[in-house]
Parts: sequence; structure tokens; C-alpha cells
Amino acid sequence: MTGPRPYIAGTMQIADALRLAIRHFNAGQASEGTALCEAILDAQPDNPVAGCLLARARMRSGDAAEARRLVDRAKRAAPDYPAALELDARLLDEVEGADRDTVARAYRRALAVNPAASALWFAYGNLCQGAFGDAEGSLAPYARALAEKPGEIPVAMNLATARLKLGEAAAALALCEETLARRPTHIRALALKTTALFDLGRPEPADALTGFGTLTKPMMLPVPQGYGSLEAFNADFAAAIRSHPRRRDDYDPNKRAIRGGSIVTDLLNHDHPAIRGFHAALDAAIAAYGDALPTLPGHPHIDGRPRGYALDVWGNILRAEGHQDGHIHNLGWLSGVYYVEMPDVLREDDPEHEGWIEFNHPGYGIPDRGTATVHRVCPTPGMIVLFPSYVWHRTVPFDGAGERISVAFDLHPR
Repeated sequence: MTGPRPYIAGTMQIADALRLAIRHFNAGQASEGTALCEAILDAQPDNPVAGCLLARARMRSGDAAEARRLVDRAKRAAPDYPAALELDARLLDEVEGADRDTVARAYRRALAVNPAASALWFAYGNLCQGAFGDAEGSLAPYARALAEKPGEIPVAMNLATARLKLGEAAAALALCEETLARRPTHIRALALKTTALFDLGRPEPADALTGFGTLTKPMMLPVPQGYGSLEAFNADFAAAIRSHPRRRDDYDPNKRAIRGGSIVTDLLNHDHPAIRGFHAALDAAIAAYGDALPTLPGHPHIDGRPRGYALDVWGNILRAEGHQDGHIHNLGWLSGVYYVEMPDVLREDDPEHEGWIEFNHPGYGIPDRGTATVHRVCPTPGMIVLFPSYVWHRTVPFDGAGERISVAFDLHPR
């Protein structure tokens, strides 16, 4: 909702109003910037600058249809206006889900009139690597993005991912090291570095990063207060998870690694005795993990230990063939999973490791070249497994009756 629109007339007043609108948007004053753009368009309906500024605001507020109307109007008024062509490509790609060839043409047209736009080269590289599955085709756009804006970490990390997909581990490692020189605890850089080291036949430094048995390790959860055993607690906890008001069976698979199951977001945000008991027991387990950390000067996980943290906790309910693809947790320092209920098919002597958790298999389309030191843990109810957030992990699918209920969590530094 905006206030009364200012009255604007005349070229000089419009130019002044545009400058002021841009200052408002840059200062985070969206309502003031929006009011000015609307007033400009009242006076000059085809003004492409005001139209595109307002279109960006509409995109941010979720009004994609109005953003599209404004962008198309700006394109008709000024066919080669860079901002209109950029917004056209982003709407097609990020909002409207146009077919990949249409999106590619839109990016190429936008880049033809604005070849110095690093963000556009980055988006085009992402399209090549993602929708087209063309890691090699993404190299030039990413390189151009970095040339226009050196040191941009997201670009460097996507380029490193493409290099790993192409088997160019040395080039990927160099990109990771450049990033880590500036951000020594960068989660994705550490994950990609681990894979690059394994692929280069250097398992010792890769194993030191993952630290299985010291940094990555299973332990039993302390019995929560008010319960006589973990068995009694897990029965109550499983019921609380199954009936949680935030349980979702229609989650977006592009935003979560889970496949073939249900998810419970923000699990701790529900007043239930088992959930309160789990929260307290989890805090105790995390404190015990921190007390047992080895002294390893210069190790990124040890050096990155936060003074304080916020917990993000969610539940996973997997059924037959359900699993989680290889992934990392980009926003955490420490991550983990607690096992509440396991199907009977999970057993220690299973050569297929059905339902187990595996560490060091890369994800996100990076090939598993068989070079990593793979560690597997057979989950049992009451077990908690903690690991640095940059350690690759996945679950092996299982076949059979029953559900695999677990609770995952991240410690976000603050």
C-alpha cells in the first residue's frame, strides 16, 4: 500500500523523480520508490526506466503478472533498453518457467546490449549447467562473469562445480583455494575442495577435512528428561513428528534433498513434551561434541566454531525407496541427524547398506569417480550423527515395509 502519488510533470521533474526513486530503492525504501515510479508512469506511461524500476519492485513482492506487463511495455517503448531485456530474461527463467531455449535466447539478447553485466553472465552459465546439463558450455559464461566482477564467490563455486563435473579437479581446487584464502570457513568451497583432493589422489588432506571419528561421528542421544529410556522417548517423539502441524508431503524437491517421503519444517516450533525433551537433549549432545573437539590449529572446522548459534531443525519421514541425495548444508557450521524410528530392513550385516547414511559421495551432479574415502553408518534408534556442514552425505534407498523417521539439524553461527 502506498500513499498519495506526487504530481509530476515536465522532463526535468521526471528526471529528478527518477533519481530520487532510485535513491529510495537503494536505501530499502520500497514504498517511497514505488509511489514515485507510479507517479512518473501517470505522467509518462511509456517511461522505460520507471517501468523497469517498478517491475523489479513487483517481482520482489511476488506480483509476477504486473512485472511482466511493465517489462513488456518498457520493451515496446525501448526495444534495446538493457534493464528491460535483463528483467525479461529473469522473468522467463526464474518466475515463468519458460522452456530453456526461450530463456537462453532472452539471456543472449540481454547480454548483446549489456556485455559487462556479470550477474547476467552468471545466470546464463547457471542455465547452461543446470537446465541444459552442459557443464562445458557454462565455463565461458562463468569466466566472463568473473572477468567483469573478479572474486565473486558464487560464480567461482559454480565454475568449480562445472570443472569437477568435467574431471578438471586441479582447476576446481585452485578456485576453492582462492575462495578459502578470503573466506577460510566457506562451506561450499570446503566441500568442493574435499572432492577435488580425492579426485587428485590426495586422500590424506581430504580425510583430515572430514575427520571421520573425530569431527564426523555417531553417538547416542542423552535420554531426555521425563523419560525412562530412549525407546520410550522415541515412541512419543515419532508420534509427535507424524502429527506435527508443519508436516508437508508436497515439498519442493528443488529446495530439499529428500526424495520419496514427507518433511516437517521448523520442527521445534510445536509445544509437545517429546519435542521439548529433544531440544534439551540435543543441546547437551552438541555441548559434548564441542567439549570433545581435538586441538587442530588451522583446521577450518575448529577455527570456525561459533560463539553462539541458532538451530534449524526439521524432520524427515522416508518410506520404501525414499532417500536423500548427496548434499551439504551451506548455512551451517555443524550439522547432524537423529534417528527416531527405523524399518526392520536396516541391519548391520547388510552388504547393500539399505537406509544407511553415507559420507563423502559428492552431490549436485558431480560424478562419483570412486576416489573418495566412503564412510557408512547403520542408523539405530537413539543414535545421533554429527558432522561439519561441508561434509557430503546422503542416505541409501531402502526397500520394504516401515518408515525411516529422522530429525536433521544445522547450527547456524550468529
